[in-house]
Amino acid sequence: MTRAHALPPFALLLLSGLVSLAPMAQACQTRAVPIEQVKVPVEGRVVRAFGCQDALGEQLFVETRQPTALGARAAGTALTFYQFTLNSQTNAHGVSRRWMARDFAPADSRLSRSPQVNRFTASDIDGDGVLEAFVAYSTAATPGAAEEGKLLVFHKDRKYAVRGTVALLPGDFSTRNMDPGFDTLPGSIQRHALQLWDSMALPHQRTTVSQGNNR
Repeated sequence: MTRAHALPPFALLLLSGLVSLAPMAQACQTRAVPIEQVKVPVEGRVVRAFGCQDALGEQLFVETRQPTALGARAAGTALTFYQFTLNSQTNAHGVSRRWMARDFAPADSRLSRSPQVNRFTASDIDGDGVLEAFVAYSTAATPGAAEEGKLLVFHKDRKYAVRGTVALLPGDFSTRNMDPGFDTLPGSIQRHALQLWDSMALPHQRTTVSQGNNR
């Protein structure tokens, strides 16, 4: 019969220290920024802005809309998202743009429904002190077409995307295609991103899953 041995005090201290060092997701305590106070260089009309502090400084997230003129593309709306670091040491003006993402919605789409306000979020999901940003929205390319959804994930200033169709009715199925690099994200970020996707694309919890490049 094997006898269990109690751990010495120093081992217990070591274990407790390792537990305390384990990464934990930190929710971003965001605060809304009045549109008229957004002074960073953006294109289009600011429709949403919020700020949050992380290990790299004060972060500002901005969403803009801009009508597009007739030309190479049909008339519609340009939808743009940004992240800025406001107290950056790498820019003479103290403002550094971290990333920008832009999409286009034709004038006859249902873009007025999306993106939803709660789909532009930021949290430190992997617990490294630096925020990850998530943008989820859906558009319909033409009347009667399937609702198209996108989820953008920004980790260390690199964009990863999930794309597919949105199930609008109980009998509908959705598709889900991840960028090839999506599986290189930390597992905690992958799980959080797919939960956000499901909450938007699977209101009735039915899906057909595929993976690959769908740019």
